[in-house]
Formats: sequence, structure tokens, C-alpha cells
Amino acid sequence: MKNEYATIIISAIAIASFFVGFTLNASQAPTQEFASTPTYDSGWLDITDKTGQYFNIIHNLGSTNIMVDITGKKMASDEAHQRNLGGTDYTSEEGRRYGGLELDIAYAIIQTVDGGYALAGYTTSPTLDRDFCLVKTDASGNMQWNKTYGGDGYDDAHSLVETSDEGYAITGLTKSYGAGNWDFWLVKTDSVGNVEWNQTYGGEGADEAWSIVEIGDGGYAIVGYTESYGAGSADFWLVKTNSAGNVEWNQTYGGTDVDKAYSFVTTSDGGYAIAGRTGGDSWLVKVDSSGNHEWNQTYGGTGDEYAASVVETSDGGYAMAGSIESWALDFWLVKTDSSGNQQWAHTYGGENDEVAHCLIQTSDAEYVLTGYTASIGAGRFDLWLVKTDSTGNMTWSKTYGGADYEEARAVIETTDGGYAIAGYTYPSRGGDFWLVITDASGNVFPYTFKYGLAWTDSTADTITLYRGTIDPYWNYVRVRIWKIKETP
Repeated sequence: MKNEYATIIISAIAIASFFVGFTLNASQAPTQEFASTPTYDSGWLDITDKTGQYFNIIHNLGSTNIMVDITGKKMASDEAHQRNLGGTDYTSEEGRRYGGLELDIAYAIIQTVDGGYALAGYTTSPTLDRDFCLVKTDASGNMQWNKTYGGDGYDDAHSLVETSDEGYAITGLTKSYGAGNWDFWLVKTDSVGNVEWNQTYGGEGADEAWSIVEIGDGGYAIVGYTESYGAGSADFWLVKTNSAGNVEWNQTYGGTDVDKAYSFVTTSDGGYAIAGRTGGDSWLVKVDSSGNHEWNQTYGGTGDEYAASVVETSDGGYAMAGSIESWALDFWLVKTDSSGNQQWAHTYGGENDEVAHCLIQTSDAEYVLTGYTASIGAGRFDLWLVKTDSTGNMTWSKTYGGADYEEARAVIETTDGGYAIAGYTYPSRGGDFWLVITDASGNVFPYTFKYGLAWTDSTADTITLYRGTIDPYWNYVRVRIWKIKETP
């Protein structure tokens, strides 16, 4: 019985070694002993919904010195198999591209209730007019459908949410419709992107929306900046609507300088925290649930600084990411208390420009920033993902891209603990929407495959499996593990 298990398990390890990066040299290996009864047995697990996904088997054995047997079934009543164990029908790609022959840029991404993704931005394909563009994918980034919205002018989408009715609300700017130079534009769709209604907001000047949230009452709050209203040449502008997009109230914030808001969050007290810039400094404005000003703080030095993204942190404070000018631009992360008083700040970058566009606080109360770097990587600009600890010390960073231009505009933490990043890639032809999906350490597995199952990674307490994107055979999996006892 011992030899029988050894034959099966070493075969599985030989297949898995392609992914995990280790090899077993039988002539050099010590004698390995293990019992016929596995130390861990997962039993039959239903993984019907895991096509094109990584998932973890948690065994809590506290060791990587193990033998693993992986078997599958198509139906629960079928015989066990190891069909296409290791995967077959491979493709090589770092990210998924969506677009035409002209310029297409994604500004926003969400993970949808079905485990897939929705990206919003603008497309100039094929007419060269900019239109809102909404792309829906499955969990592996395979496009399911796309829609465009717009008129004869420039219409740029900057933010989206999945709504409580499983539709979408998209906001940005329009020069095709509205009252002024350009206006806030809110487009509401159903679950497959068909327009249900749309509304514009603005005056005679330029009014540009950058961020949207759905409120508990079914309405929406939108933030950006206005040149039509307020005290200065541009002011922060917060617009609150009902569920049909009709304005309930709006507020401006600013002085005589240029004040532009790029990001906001709903806060735990029901209000809003809005971030952007005032003049050459970052600016954070806190308001109540009706938009009444409560306090504001500026951050920065003698150079040019601005906040592109804000989150409310798990301790009730705030964190902002953007860029700060020293010799060149660097990523900039600022942490405040609940009253906006700065607690610490960090910069990240090299000799050339690094510009941060998006920040999230992760489930472990740490931070992830993304944007682009011109200092490191393979191209002129590369997408840059930076992970820090809870006090802003960098723990790792990753670049993604080729010889030309790649830039990230948004990042989210995915339900499996990894990250999904949206932006654009700009090779020799027009740029495309670009979606990069990573694991929790920022690794992009350079290959995907259609059929089978593969063991791709392991820790002392888990092994990570990946199921092919359209695999029909591994609807059930059983993992058995033996801890190895080595003797000289």
C-alpha cells in the first residue's frame, strides 16, 4: 500500500512542480516514509463555480514537507480521475485587453456579485469621438459583453458602482449633453448594460464628475469639481440625487483658488470625506450627511501635491494617496486621525515620475496603491502596484507591462484576497482597456489554461489550485496530504 500511494503522489508532484518551481531528484532525495492513512483528507469538495479561478485548500499541517494526491470527478457519482492534472491548452498573457484600433482607457473597476468584473472608462474606437464604455467580464477576465454611451462630443466615464438592483451607475463628464462646456453625467443601466435613464448636472462652465457611491436610500452621491458654481475658478462639488437621478441637494466647497475633488467616501457617521487639491496642496474636506461642512485640512510642502484617492480606515481615520513633487513626482501616502490631523506620510519612487491614482485599505488593515512608474519596469511607463504595512512601510511592489506605456487607474481587493487592477496599455497601436488580476502577493501567473486542474502554490498550511477557464471535468476535487518523515 505504501508503494502504491508513493507512485500516485510523486506523479502528482511531478506535474505540480512546473508551477511551484521545485524538482524532485530521486537519486539525491532522502528516504521518505509515510503512513497509508493521509494526515489530511479534504473529502470531496464541490468546485463547480471555480472555473478560471485560484482557490485555497487549507490543511493547517504547518509544513511544506508533504506528499499530495489530487483527484477529481465530473459528477459526484462518477469514478475518480486525474484527467488533465497540471492543465492543458495554455495561453500566455499578463493581463486582459479590451478595445478597438483607437484609444480606450479604463478608469474604474468593481467586482460584481457573480464574481466577475465590470470596468468603465472611455473609448474612441471606431469613430474617434469619446464615449462612455462599460465592459463586463467573467472571473477570469473573459469579456461577456460591452456597451458604449454618448453623443457627438467627448464623454468620459470615471467611476462606477454596481447598484442594489444589480445594474450599474456610471458617472463622468459629457460634452455631448447638458448645459455647459461639459457637465456631470450619470448613466443608469440594467444588469446587462442597457440604459434605463441618464441625467446631467452643471452650469455654463466646466463641471467634471470623478467618483460615485450608491447611498442606503437608493440614491447616489457624486463628487467632482465645478467651474459653474462656487467661490473660485474651480470648487469641490458634491451632488446628492434620489434613485431616479433627480437632484435633492448639492454643495460646493472652496475659496478663490483652484479646488478640484477627485475622490470621496461615505463615512461611518453617515457623512462624506472628499479629497483632491487646493492650489498646490492636497485637501481633505469632511461634511455631514446633508453636505454641511464640518472641517477641512490641507497637506503638503513647497512643491506640488494632490490627493487622487481617499479611504476611511479601520481605526476611524483617513488615508489618502496621490503624488508629491520633489525632484520628480513620487507616490504619496498620508494617514490622518478622525479629525484629519496627519499621523504619518510616506513617499515611494525613483529618479523619474511615479503617479498614484488609487488607494485601498486591505482586509489585513494594510494599504495598496497603484498608478504608474517611469523609474522601474520594462517600458517607458509601467503599471506599478505597491503594498505597505499598516504604518505605510513598503512590504513589496510589482510592475506590469511591456516596452511601451501601461498605467493603472483603479485597484480593488478581490474576494479571494488578490487584486484586480484596471487601466490601459498603449503599444504601437491605440491603447486598450487593461485588466490585471493577481494573487495576494501581486503575482500574475503567466499562463492560463482551458482544461484541467493545477497545483500552483503552497504555504505551510495551504495549497493553491487553479481550475481551467472552461474545464468540464473537475467539478469535484479531493485532496489528500501526507506529512513526510525523512530518515538519512
